[in-house]
Amino acid sequence: MLTSINPCEQNMGIFKKTLVCSALTFCILTTGAVSASADYETQSVLQAKSIMKPELLKSKNYSVQDKVRNDGLFNHYTVESRFGTFKAGSTNDFKILLNEIGAIADMKQVETDDTAVAALKQSGQNTVTGVKNMINDPKGTLEGAASGVAGLFNRAKGTVGKREVTDAEDSRFEQIVGVSKSKGVIATKYGVSVYSRNKVLQEELDRLGQADYLGGLGVGVATSFVPGVGGLILSTSGTARLLNEAINTTPASELWLQNKNKLVAMGMDSDTVELFLNNPSFSPAQLTVLVTAMDSMKGVDNRELFLKVALQASDPAMAKIISRIVVMSAGYHEKIAPLKGFTPMARLTQGIRKDGTRVVLLPTDHMIWNKQVADAATSISNEGKGSNIELWVLGSLSKQATAEFQKLGWKVHVSVESQLLSGKN
Repeated sequence: MLTSINPCEQNMGIFKKTLVCSALTFCILTTGAVSASADYETQSVLQAKSIMKPELLKSKNYSVQDKVRNDGLFNHYTVESRFGTFKAGSTNDFKILLNEIGAIADMKQVETDDTAVAALKQSGQNTVTGVKNMINDPKGTLEGAASGVAGLFNRAKGTVGKREVTDAEDSRFEQIVGVSKSKGVIATKYGVSVYSRNKVLQEELDRLGQADYLGGLGVGVATSFVPGVGGLILSTSGTARLLNEAINTTPASELWLQNKNKLVAMGMDSDTVELFLNNPSFSPAQLTVLVTAMDSMKGVDNRELFLKVALQASDPAMAKIISRIVVMSAGYHEKIAPLKGFTPMARLTQGIRKDGTRVVLLPTDHMIWNKQVADAATSISNEGKGSNIELWVLGSLSKQATAEFQKLGWKVHVSVESQLLSGKN
């Protein structure tokens, strides 16, 4: 059976092991703090049936292995499907994966003209000279183009020579000739992200997108809607589906330019902005969600700290976690209490409320009380004597972790997705 496993899984594991230490610690080495308890919990194996609703564990297209490994922060799922074996490194990724498997199943029911699709691949050698020049000499082509063509490409002027194509998007050729646009429309109708790194899903999007580009597929007739928000499970409001459609159907270069303009308008340094936007670990979709969340926190001090944190992301796994923290921060600011600003906390951030309360937001699935967490929590408590500290997590804490955080004076909030991220259209 085909195995579809994220090649960044090992890096993800390393990053996850340091995430809480990074998120909760910035003075352990200098303070020599001692944890509140000498009794620590170890990593464990959970049961999927104890975490998920029964209807999510099996369908005609897939079955979820009951053993779920918890690394102390995140749950790791294995899903056997008709299309291969998939792994998900968090509960949020697991929900996205199930939606993608449903979309793959529906896509495979749509027949395309293989001859026509093959012709499109070959047509790269026979494309009009103007398109070839756009790839080889973009600046010259833009300057010498006829007025109609100039209008078509004028948005690209702000990004030529500055924007890098990530591995989550199509080649420049496919973007220019229109295949990517077809894929975006199809992805939206199936409720998935056109920038997904799911290889099997991308194969189906390529097949249908190429056929549609050639006129061999009626998008409105051939696709059936699959519930979901295209991988944007996290959202600060009920507009996730609308945001997903805008991302899927807007050229990546235009998203890049829009995001740049928003960040510069926030007062961010333009060089830092470009470094951030060109980090290949972030897909155009993740960048847009992150920037949208930042932009929603108008008046909050030191938002540029998120860019500095994002520059550290060295693989897509890190990028996901950082993006989710920003979205959670925006949700807290909008729905719980206004934030005054953000301050550094090792490699991540903490929010500061106007009353001085410090807010730590983490997209973890199930946190246990191990030595890293214990030392980190104690250090932060010692550093912030006199200030209230809140911990907000998407998932749960073990009984011991909950009790130990409370002993240190932390106010713990678990299963906060509905509080921070839900909303009405």
